Amino acid sequence: MNATLPGAWRLYVRSVVFVLAVLFAVGAAGHVVAQTLPWMLVLTPGFLLLTSVAVAAPSLAADGRRFAFWAAGAYVLTFAAEAVGVATGAVFGEYVYGPTLGWKVWDVPVIIAFNWVMVVNGAICLAGRILSLRAGAHRRIALPLLAGAISAAFDWVMEPVAIRLDYWTWAGGGIPLQNYAAWFVLAAALAAFHPRQLQRACELGTTGRLAGLYVVMQAAFFGALRLIWHFQGS
Repeated sequence: MNATLPGAWRLYVRSVVFVLAVLFAVGAAGHVVAQTLPWMLVLTPGFLLLTSVAVAAPSLAADGRRFAFWAAGAYVLTFAAEAVGVATGAVFGEYVYGPTLGWKVWDVPVIIAFNWVMVVNGAICLAGRILSLRAGAHRRIALPLLAGAISAAFDWVMEPVAIRLDYWTWAGGGIPLQNYAAWFVLAAALAAFHPRQLQRACELGTTGRLAGLYVVMQAAFFGALRLIWHFQGS
């Protein structure tokens, strides 16, 4: 495993961060202009897929086997949770997905679990950096809990925007607290099984910087839209 990637990868990370920052800024502007909003919604699934691949690339370069194994397991678990959740309402609450996120299997967009993987991985890297100065047995408990809290906070920022853009719709219109609890539990469980070697790469190398910044930029995108719509009174 290579926690500190070669110079070419560091340049790649800086370039991806710059491009993502520009794309998220343009995307935020495009979502508040009526003429461009339909195009933004059409591009959403492809954007999420391409950015997920771009952000995952350094992790695959640092330790491809471990990251691929963890990411595959995280994808299966979160997709299964979504499928059961949509069918029964027992996981997150009662909700249905709209057309915005694209192709569905069992009424769940295929892309949604990709974003779960990237958000939770980024939350783990953020949590690892926050806890990097703390060592000992307590860290093994603190990191999953903090990653779960970061993931749930991310969802809190995202939810009103996702509903407005018809990513999904909640029965009764309100967002149940059960949803945030499920986010916390799922993310904490995935963090608990995140290989320690990958966590070290998150803390020391460029992999964690990009993964963490991706979550921060997504949250900033959703937060910016919430603020803009608030001041627009819409």
